[in-house]
Amino acid sequence: MQTTIYLIRHAQSHLISTEHYSRWPLSARGRQQAAALAPLLATLKIGKLYSSPYIRCLDTIRPFVERNRLDLLLDQSLEERVIAKGLLSNFDDLWSRSWNEFDFALPDCETSAAAQRRFCDAVRKIVHQNPGSILGVSSHGCVIALFLNSIDKSFSREQADKLRNPDVIKIIGTENGFQWDRDFNLSGLDDITTPYHATPIDFC
Repeated sequence: MQTTIYLIRHAQSHLISTEHYSRWPLSARGRQQAAALAPLLATLKIGKLYSSPYIRCLDTIRPFVERNRLDLLLDQSLEERVIAKGLLSNFDDLWSRSWNEFDFALPDCETSAAAQRRFCDAVRKIVHQNPGSILGVSSHGCVIALFLNSIDKSFSREQADKLRNPDVIKIIGTENGFQWDRDFNLSGLDDITTPYHATPIDFC
């Protein structure tokens, strides 16, 4: 039995050094993207939606949830990988190293290997609980990229950098594992996305 999962990366956020990373809001552009994303997601016939509890994920899918009166289930296992506890000027170096060394992590942070296991286990559990369904999973760029790497080991940091805000990726879950539908392209999405490096950052 096939289960369809749409991985939804959040819209453009606004990184603020004085805010906890779980509470970074959407930027003004991100709020516009969330509103524009709602009717696009409605075409996918998603029956149930799971989300990271981080504010930027919830606010990305809120217009879609309210418009379609869907149940929304929060799952801490869908949270972003914590690469650093705060905003760092050398983040790009840490980001590269985390792809080159899957067991690397700063103190009290999470390795790529651990984040990949956590997220993959969460998606497997969701599929097991909803066989044959069409599901949405609202989450973050790093863990979505690590999930894609679990399907295709050639998926690298360079490809992870090309994930957009927002982005929607189609995955098929079966008894034998996951398949990534690389031909899927949500109609209208290209018109509203922004590259990740356009994310506004405030070092206060």
